[in-house]
Amino acid sequence: MKLLTKTSLNFLSITLFIFLFGIVAFYFLLRGQVNQNINLDLEKRKASIIKQLNASDTENRIPPNPNERIIIDLITGDNKIPDVIYTDTLIFDVAQHRYIPFRKLGFITTHNNQRIYIRIFKSLEESDLLIVRIFLMLTVLFIALIVTLLIMNRITLKQSWKIFYNTINNLSNYNVNKHEQFALQESEIKEFEDLNRVIQTMTDRINADYINLKEFTENASHEIQNPLAIINSKMELLLQSGDLSENHYKAVVDAYEASNRISRLNKTLILLAKIENRQFPESEEVNIKLIIDNQLELLEDIIDSKSIITKNNIEKDFSVMMNPYLAEILFMNLIKNAIRHNVDKGQIIINQTENTIEVSNTGPVQNMNSEDLFKRFRKFSNSSESLGLGLSIVKKISEVYDFHIFYEYNNMHRFFIKFNDLK
Repeated sequence: MKLLTKTSLNFLSITLFIFLFGIVAFYFLLRGQVNQNINLDLEKRKASIIKQLNASDTENRIPPNPNERIIIDLITGDNKIPDVIYTDTLIFDVAQHRYIPFRKLGFITTHNNQRIYIRIFKSLEESDLLIVRIFLMLTVLFIALIVTLLIMNRITLKQSWKIFYNTINNLSNYNVNKHEQFALQESEIKEFEDLNRVIQTMTDRINADYINLKEFTENASHEIQNPLAIINSKMELLLQSGDLSENHYKAVVDAYEASNRISRLNKTLILLAKIENRQFPESEEVNIKLIIDNQLELLEDIIDSKSIITKNNIEKDFSVMMNPYLAEILFMNLIKNAIRHNVDKGQIIINQTENTIEVSNTGPVQNMNSEDLFKRFRKFSNSSESLGLGLSIVKKISEVYDFHIFYEYNNMHRFFIKFNDLK
C-alpha cells in the first residue's frame, strides 16, 4: 500500500470516528434542547390551566387545544403521586392507525377543595421531524465536508510527496554503467531535502567505488595475465628443449598445467566481476538456437571423444533480448557442464517448452543440493579441468536479466532456464 493511500485512509478513518462521535453528541444535545423547550411550553400550559381552573368556580372544563391532550383525574385516597413528572410516551392514534410520540407533564393541583391530577400531552411528531431534517442536512453537510477535505488533503499530500516519487524514479533509472550525472530535484521540505542529500552522497560514493573496482579488475587482468603468459612461454620452451630429465620434465609439466589453471581462473573471476558490475549493458535480439548450434559445433571434438549423442530441439525463431557475448557464455557453460558430467555414450538433450530452455544430460546419480550447485568453487566431480565456477557464471548472467534457473534430477540431470522477455 502506498504511503499516500495509507495517509488518506488514516485521515478518513479518524474523520469518520470524529464525525460519528460528534453526530451522536449533537443528537443528545439537540434532543435535550428540544425537550427543554417543550418542557417550557408545558410549564406555560400548566400555569394557563391552573389559572383557568381558579377563575371558574362552576365549570372545570379546559378549552381544547388541537395540538395537545389533557387528562384530568380526581385523586382519591392516599395515592402518592409526584408533584411534577416529565416523561416521553407513545399514544396510539386511531385516525392515523399508528403510535405517535408525546411529551407528558403530570402535576397535582386543587380545584373546589378537591385534589386533581392533570396530565398534559404535547405531540413530539413535529419536533422529531425537525430533528430528522436537521440530521439529514447536517449529515449531507458533513459528508460533503469530509469528501472535500479528503480530496484537498490527497491533492496537498500528493504535491508534497512529488519530490519523493521523483527521487524514487531517478534511483530506479540510475545506471552506474552510463556514467550519467545523478541529480535530484530540490525540495522546500526539510526531510526530503535531507533524504536527497544523503542519497546524492551515497550515489557519488557508489559511482567512485564502481570506477575504482572497474579499474582494478582491468588492471588486475592485464598485470596478472602478462606474467602468466611469460611463464607459460618459458615453460613451453623448456618442454621443447629436450634437455630435461624425466623428473624435471614432469615437474615442468605440472607447473605448466598449474599456470594454465591460474590463467583460466583469473579470466573467469574477472568475467564474474564484470557480470556482477553490469559491464555488459548492450542488449540485442539473440537467436538462442543459433548460439546453441555454434557451441555444439565448437565442442564437437570433446563430444565425439566421449561418443555423446546430442539433440537440439530449439525452434528457429526462439530469441531473447540480452548481450550476445553473455548469451554465448551462458550456453557454453551449460553445455560444457553437460559434457563434463556425462558418461561415455551418453546423451545431451536440449528442449524448449514455451519460454523455457531445458538442458539435460545423462550421468551418474549424485547427491547434489540445488542451492549449493550454483555457488562458487562447488565441484561435484574430480575433474582437474573444472574450476567450479561455470554454473556460478550461469547463475550470475541469469540474475542480470532476471531469468529463473533451477535444477532437478529425473533419470537425467536437468537444468531449466525460464526467460521473461521473449521476442
